Amino acid sequence: HLFTPASALLKQNRLITDMYQKEDNITVTAAGGVIHSPRYPNAYPRNLLLSWKLLSPPGTRIHLEFDGQFGLEEADNGVCRYDFVEVEDLSETSTIIWGRWCGQKAPPSLNSKANMLRVTFNSDDYFVEKPGFKIYFSMLVKSIILSLQDDGGQMYFPDTEVPLSLEELDRTIAAFESVEQLFRYLNPNTWKHDLDSIYTQKHLHYRSMAYHLAGRYTKVDLNRHYDDVKQYSCTPRNYSVNLREELRTTNAIFFPRCLLVQRCGGNCGCGTDNWNNGCNCRAAKTTLKLHEVGLNRTPVRWVIAEIFLTHHDRCECECASQPPR
Repeated sequence: HLFTPASALLKQNRLITDMYQKEDNITVTAAGGVIHSPRYPNAYPRNLLLSWKLLSPPGTRIHLEFDGQFGLEEADNGVCRYDFVEVEDLSETSTIIWGRWCGQKAPPSLNSKANMLRVTFNSDDYFVEKPGFKIYFSMLVKSIILSLQDDGGQMYFPDTEVPLSLEELDRTIAAFESVEQLFRYLNPNTWKHDLDSIYTQKHLHYRSMAYHLAGRYTKVDLNRHYDDVKQYSCTPRNYSVNLREELRTTNAIFFPRCLLVQRCGGNCGCGTDNWNNGCNCRAAKTTLKLHEVGLNRTPVRWVIAEIFLTHHDRCECECASQPPR
């Protein structure tokens, strides 16, 4: 009979927690360094939320170079929702998201605008890939930065860093019928991520209209409008299903009795002509996802069972006057 002291169990649990949810602060020096996903170049674990904050001396910047051996879970409809690595440029006044990447193509190298970057790695509780990612970081001193600028502007800056004036933005918006079309025009390389970020970033703070009109170089915030559209339009949303009804079984008891799934809902083309006549919001893409629940088929015996429930990943409007695509 083996006995494990409580202190050893506590230490083991702390190590597991550190691996699966951790934030490191790294001082960037001239020698540079490397960060990578756990177990690289093998498959990384599930349920990771890791963050590295890179800080270089004042007046310097940070250069990131991704290893070409790169592999994370593929994007869902062009958006990295599940397993991804994300890079943010941090300063006292703003946060710039350089990008969120997944799939099999290594991201481009980049140079920070300030002396602080945050790299975040997230993996969900389903599929994993290998090899993960590896990032080489180094410090850029002022002379190197000026050289890069003099050699034809090879420094990497996202398109959104050259904002439009309010007058120009107003004329631009008037030419488009949807926020998606506008984002495609403003940021052709990152529009999908920008669109997804509107409703996934928890740190965004909304300001008054007076704030948005305060200066020529202040960007107008469309986030609230997009959130409103998603609430009523034909999109996947959380829906609670009763497992006995969903699985059409009457001789079993499940725990929990209900689960949340993504199902299509909302209306089609609100405000347009005949928008409420004969149009139905239906699933255009579905996925069977695995759930573990408690199952009881006898009075005293509970077991853990694996069940598959249908989730709606993408929705579309089906109208009698317009055949589905």
